[in-house]
Amino acid sequence: MGAILFSALTLALAVFALTQRRLLWGVIGVGAHSLALAGVYLFLAAPDVALTQAAIGFGLVTFIYLLALRRTGKLTVVAVETPPLLHQEGQRVAGLEWEILSRFGRHLHQDVEVLWVTRAEIPRLLRAGEADIGAGGFLPRSEDRVLISRPLVPTRIVTVRCAPGPLGAVAGDRGEDHLPADRATYEDHRELASALGAGEVGGAVADLLHVRQWILSGEIPPVETTDHEETSFRLAVAPGEEDVHQALDAFLAKLEANGELAQLVRRYVG
Repeated sequence: MGAILFSALTLALAVFALTQRRLLWGVIGVGAHSLALAGVYLFLAAPDVALTQAAIGFGLVTFIYLLALRRTGKLTVVAVETPPLLHQEGQRVAGLEWEILSRFGRHLHQDVEVLWVTRAEIPRLLRAGEADIGAGGFLPRSEDRVLISRPLVPTRIVTVRCAPGPLGAVAGDRGEDHLPADRATYEDHRELASALGAGEVGGAVADLLHVRQWILSGEIPPVETTDHEETSFRLAVAPGEEDVHQALDAFLAKLEANGELAQLVRRYVG
């Protein structure tokens, strides 16, 4: 009876390992499969084979797979293009957050891949396990339901008004929390700035970094702003990636302790 149960468990674990999208869970499934197979051998009165299977199949092979995964894995980052934090510069990615993420990737011996998406898509992709980290001027909201890193750069949510009319914000962004009933939402900050310049909306609720860029680039004239709240740009981590979250926070804490984070912020943000 025990052999039958372990055989069924072995089959279930094999299916589990083969159907995992994430390599880490696949490796865990393979290791558990080897351990369950050792149980089958034990119930079949072959303790020497069971011991060998447990030591080699579960212990050594799983260790080798995990080591290979650590050296060849990839961190998938979903992000909004947000100069000077994270943006495309020709054929390469640049910015403060890229500097941090690329260093973090080297720390984990993993390549970093950036996929450009809208702000509203970031939490959904992280919760679905289709990405590891969310970036690009990410300001956390309670409904995002993702893991949040230590603060990177402080900022403020402000209202900037250029003319009478409704206020606008980026869908899914922190500024949306401060919109009144008469409101309009846009896919990204470029669309919001264009709408503001074209008079589609009379004002916008956004973070101070984007407002400063709009003014410096001439998209909107210098105007007074109304403060709503102090906040900070952070990195988001997929809910199922607690190990990545802990490693990222430890990495950021080390950068902060040795003064490198402050130097990077001054270099990119000023």
